[in-house]
Amino acid sequence: MASSDHLQYTFMIENSSEIIRSIRSGEQPPAHYKLDVNSFSLLTGSLPTASSFLQSTEFSVGGYRWVLQIYPTGNENDNGKGHISIYLKLCDKLKAGSFINVIFRVLIYDQERNKYLIMQDLREKRFDATNAIWGMSRALPQTAFNAKCNGFLMQDRCTFGAEVFIINTTIPTSAEVSYIEGNRMRTYTWRVEKFSELSDDAYSPEFTIEGRTWKLNVCPRGCGAQKGKSLALYLALTQLYDLTAGNKLYTEYELRIKNQFNGEDHCGTFKHPFEKSAKTWGRTSFVPITDLLVPSKGLVMDDVIVLEVCFKQIFMLKNI
Repeated sequence: MASSDHLQYTFMIENSSEIIRSIRSGEQPPAHYKLDVNSFSLLTGSLPTASSFLQSTEFSVGGYRWVLQIYPTGNENDNGKGHISIYLKLCDKLKAGSFINVIFRVLIYDQERNKYLIMQDLREKRFDATNAIWGMSRALPQTAFNAKCNGFLMQDRCTFGAEVFIINTTIPTSAEVSYIEGNRMRTYTWRVEKFSELSDDAYSPEFTIEGRTWKLNVCPRGCGAQKGKSLALYLALTQLYDLTAGNKLYTEYELRIKNQFNGEDHCGTFKHPFEKSAKTWGRTSFVPITDLLVPSKGLVMDDVIVLEVCFKQIFMLKNI
């Protein structure tokens, strides 16, 4: 790597005893996996907590399935605060006594110079039945990643890559995270008459938002430990055909019981990645049943309740 490459960035490309950093041309893309992220800052804000991570779609190397886990604000549990933390996770379950030795690289694309910053763990990492995740908690300082002059985050877009060295014959996989623009109505309202006669586990008619079908799910008399105490309200995704191999919808939405006196609605905000194994999300204790029985609260009037969902943010993570 030429010394001039060091001077192009606002940070020093320093190597350590475990990680070596280098630069290569953008004409040589990641060999095994590439993840394009659109609206990176919006996605970061839509993750459930500051310590949450973005998990990529699955990709195959050496006959095994892998994913990347990216912490946009750092993995504080691994001394990664203030950095981009990036990990490689083995999806396949290994039998006791089995192991895979791996050397892997993480790449971040410099859009300004058409180059890749490469971070390589020099030591082999052993994946086995008890250790399925290895990575770099301090891959890149957040300040360096966010600095426009470094070219990693341009117009809120960025690209990550991975190279996993087990055997040489692999099929590259690409994925992207896309922000779904809210250019259509994102609110659905369900007016439920004869609320007192509603079944214990009721669903709204199917409705479509951003090309996907959904249902509201209400348990008016509660469920589980909240049976007889609280109304439960959930949002269910019913269109799942393309949510395979780690594809998912990252969402932020609000569930509401409308106040029929034109007062304040009873609301709850949720952040959830919908996928095949997690297609329903909401709150078991959405509102105490005793509140529903108070006329002055306006939540149930003349045996009518009005339920609503409003989407605030939707992202799609999928293989391309």
